[in-house]
Amino acid sequence: MAGLIRFENVTKVYGKDVVAVRDLTLEIHKGELVVLIGPSGCGKTTTLKMINRLIEKTRGQIYVDGEEISQIDPVLLRRRIGYVIQQIGLFPHLTVAGNISIVPRLLGWPRERQKQRVDELLRLVNMDPELYRDRYPRDLSGGQQQRVGVLRALAAEPDIILMDEPFGALDAITREQLQDELT
Repeated sequence: MAGLIRFENVTKVYGKDVVAVRDLTLEIHKGELVVLIGPSGCGKTTTLKMINRLIEKTRGQIYVDGEEISQIDPVLLRRRIGYVIQQIGLFPHLTVAGNISIVPRLLGWPRERQKQRVDELLRLVNMDPELYRDRYPRDLSGGQQQRVGVLRALAAEPDIILMDEPFGALDAITREQLQDELT
């Protein structure tokens, strides 16, 4: 069985000689949960960002669902992959509902399905949809913003979710609920 994500001898070099990732070979199958652990600056974030082409690899091949990613339009690739970044990255001009439903909207989901998914996800993290759906990120606490960032990654039900320190600002109960949702 081919992996959902496969790295073959992937290297990322910045400038002439700063090696962020060296000769990485790794295969991740559908349903597996993989955690990259290491000290700051060891290439964890770079590795994640190479999967969705936010950072281009220097050498090697990366496959997603059997396709070499350099052959996939980066925008279309990113719409297939949920991604939670360290700094949350909510769109300040969009409401909570707008932030959560951005990818389903881009994928052409009907409005009613988008609304149902937003409400379902907000309830998952104990955020009453009636109270939070129409708020803006500036009106939320840091933990609430982090929850919305995670929900945005889950919204389109992607096969791949990349998470870069996604639970740091969450309380223990919410962290456990979201971790249960992912497994």
